Amino acid sequence: MERHPRRPGGHQSGGIIHPTFANIEWVIANHGSITIGEVSADVGCVAAAADPHLCYAMLARRERESLIDLMGRLDRAIAHAAESSITVDEINPPGGFKPSGKGKSTRP
Repeated sequence: MERHPRRPGGHQSGGIIHPTFANIEWVIANHGSITIGEVSADVGCVAAAADPHLCYAMLARRERESLIDLMGRLDRAIAHAAESSITVDEINPPGGFKPSGKGKSTRP
């Protein structure tokens, strides 16, 4: 196997770049959590960030979006939500879920 020297200041093709995710680090350092994974076949992959006081973001992974790109969007969404106190939500429909009428209570 032939080896090529690394280019100064660059990264090898296919390698992972080490980006800084300062806002993700901030959430974790402040007793928050980051979750990335498949939610369901309908929803797909989701990246979420929350702490005990606020859900900062729930992002849907876009078609062909790399994990690094998704984490970058999550990092930026955390910053936006922390400044505005408004959750960045790409998962839930605007106005929330509406009751379907099924399973209604028969209570007076």
